[in-house]
Amino acid sequence: MRIQEKYLKQARRIHQESPVVDAHFDLAAEVCERCLTGEQGVVERRYLPYFEKAGLNIVVSSIFINNRDLPELGLRKALGQITALKEDVEPVNDRICVTASRAELDENLAAGRISILLSMEGLDPLGNDLSLLRTFYNLGVRGAGLTWSRRNAFATGCCTAGQFREIPGGLTELGKEAVRKMERLGMWLDVSHLSNDGFRDVCDLTEQPFMASHSDAWAVNENYRNLIDAQIREIAGRGGVIGLNACGYLTGIMPETTTPAEQEADAALLRLCEHAEHLIRIAGPAHVGYGFDLCKGLEDATPRIRFETENYDVLAHHGEMVKLTALLLQRGMDTEAVKGVVGGNFLRYYRRILK
Repeated sequence: MRIQEKYLKQARRIHQESPVVDAHFDLAAEVCERCLTGEQGVVERRYLPYFEKAGLNIVVSSIFINNRDLPELGLRKALGQITALKEDVEPVNDRICVTASRAELDENLAAGRISILLSMEGLDPLGNDLSLLRTFYNLGVRGAGLTWSRRNAFATGCCTAGQFREIPGGLTELGKEAVRKMERLGMWLDVSHLSNDGFRDVCDLTEQPFMASHSDAWAVNENYRNLIDAQIREIAGRGGVIGLNACGYLTGIMPETTTPAEQEADAALLRLCEHAEHLIRIAGPAHVGYGFDLCKGLEDATPRIRFETENYDVLAHHGEMVKLTALLLQRGMDTEAVKGVVGGNFLRYYRRILK
């Protein structure tokens, strides 16, 4: 499907006039790796032009620790990522800055400044010492998933995106305590990498709204990282939001499975639209957003590290967000629903959780 110019114009207008959010990006990990090689101004040179082109208002940077750095280096790496990111954006804090409160978020929106929110992609850096969660909160971390796609002291994760198997195991007692502590602190809970057993445990444990920052729909592509309809309804019913993931493993369209004609017709973007449309059918338009999980930058910054899956980003960079928005409009999605997906829904959620 060719994107018509009138929908591109409408999408550009939405991206300039309405809130725009990416709920999951491995920014801190990449910045830290590049800074270790002596690179400076990583965000300003590599990402800020694309962020600004997309009209991005909020980007959530994960604190992600690779398996090879656990358990010994987990805490050190996490602290290093937070420090590196804050120092990297300090010279351009008039355009982008790390943000930790509702008031700061609203102030940045009014000033046209991009907010970076911090979220831990797994509590592995804590080891089994839950008291460290307060330390990370004091450093500005405002969200967390209990685990990545692995088992730790808090919970069992689902399989990685390139695998296809159910992994049994849910929350540990320490994990349940962590959820309660996150609620007291004012942190959001992210279930994107949690096992199915763990998801059920969360539902039994809390009445608070939780989110899945970067997950797609199982009904569109049967991948264990994706959400079944019952999980989608549960998140929406509690007031949470689901972020649309742009990883080819999750969408179900990879480069080697598309013909040249399909590539020309933006088959990968169309599949992403199908996920968005299914999520909205099940959850409603107020509970779906963007959480693209663009990984190529981090992989390029860490060539010595073998990742569990070779990621394929449907979007080359954040500047292409407008193309997806235009396709959603062209396929008939209501304008107000699109504005919510582009950023309004996650903004509402963050305002509810942040103090």
